[in-house]
Amino acid sequence: MQGRRESGASRRRPLVAGTLTILVLGVTLGLVSTSSGGTSTAKAKPAVVISTGKGFGEVYAAKASTLKKTLFKATLLPANKMSRNVALAGLGRADKKVNYNLALQCWKNNGCSTGTGGKLTVAYIEQFGENVYRQMSHMEFILQALSYPQIGKIIYKSAHSDLNQGIADFKAAIAQKVSAIVTYPDFGDAMLPVMKEATDAGIPVATYAWGYVTGPGKNYLTVVGEYTCNLGKAFAAAMNKQVGSGDIAFMGGFPGNPLSEGWQKCEKPALNSKIDVVATEPTNWDPSKVQSVVAGILAAHPNIKGWSYEYGGGMALGAVAAYKAAGKPFNPVLTLRTDDVRMGCMYNDLKKSNPGLKMYYYTSGNTQIRVALTAAMMKLKGARIPPTIVFPIALQDQDKRDSCVKGYPQDASATSLIPLSLLHQMYPS
Repeated sequence: MQGRRESGASRRRPLVAGTLTILVLGVTLGLVSTSSGGTSTAKAKPAVVISTGKGFGEVYAAKASTLKKTLFKATLLPANKMSRNVALAGLGRADKKVNYNLALQCWKNNGCSTGTGGKLTVAYIEQFGENVYRQMSHMEFILQALSYPQIGKIIYKSAHSDLNQGIADFKAAIAQKVSAIVTYPDFGDAMLPVMKEATDAGIPVATYAWGYVTGPGKNYLTVVGEYTCNLGKAFAAAMNKQVGSGDIAFMGGFPGNPLSEGWQKCEKPALNSKIDVVATEPTNWDPSKVQSVVAGILAAHPNIKGWSYEYGGGMALGAVAAYKAAGKPFNPVLTLRTDDVRMGCMYNDLKKSNPGLKMYYYTSGNTQIRVALTAAMMKLKGARIPPTIVFPIALQDQDKRDSCVKGYPQDASATSLIPLSLLHQMYPS
């Protein structure tokens, strides 16, 4: 409920904050126009930068092009002033040059010394890390950490879907006296005691991808991401318009995880009375499990008209195969949280023979982990970090904005801020 209160407050502020952001962009654009116009010699235009100041060891500034790449629009920043500052600082660091060879080795080895001699140790600890989304977030975390010379060591741990191991990994980090922890709490409030233990030990703990558990700002530092209740309402709006009436189904990740619970509990009541949610099933974000779950739901409810789910890559690798095995055309309405390249490309191919197919998606949000780490680093400098850092939602229509981006690995997301050359080293074709 604290998440609801914060988001309610955020919704009361967007006009002021949005105006401020647009003004900053407008002024910067004016400066660019003045500096690059009026000559016959072609010159490279300086980058448009959105900036709100600096503090706590950070510059609150990011290139508009960087923001647009990862958020769809450069103005889709948190409404709260301090949240916006943290977001600009965190996302702006993506343009800092770091050692990509070291980053790749750190990613492959699940940790490294940065070579800077920095005294801080940061840890990304998660209970599940065995899909592409999490491994891309892992790399985003490493790249962000390498942008801080004061960080001397990076730690990564995945519990491989084992709650007890996840708790043990947290306790080990606390015993090592790490400086900061970023996490996604796959098991929800079951992780709360150990997150609070780290907080009580003076270690800031930040979550991303709306990894909301009870008591942000008290039991742990902050949660970064989109308010998933609004994501569910956006999913419902698409279903109401495109499905109208009939059966749809929900899928999610691990049972009880905060991301799935957040949108599901808000999508269902926002659907019109003629739409029935006939199944809500966990998949652990495992494509092979997606296939079996979809197959089971189709067997019981053969006339499914729509699917709401987070993981676009899982839909591409699992759901499409289930439809094919059932001998059914793949023409539902899809509402997805991630913008996986594979799903976008598969959609484009399937649309040719399945004209009823529709797909709406949000940004994958891997870069939210950068903001989470920056929030923790600012906390170490004495900043008062908001308990929630909430990004606005702008659902995209695949027919209007193509997520099948040429040159990107099929398993990647093009809204990531991992350099393309590095992505190809992570996922060689």
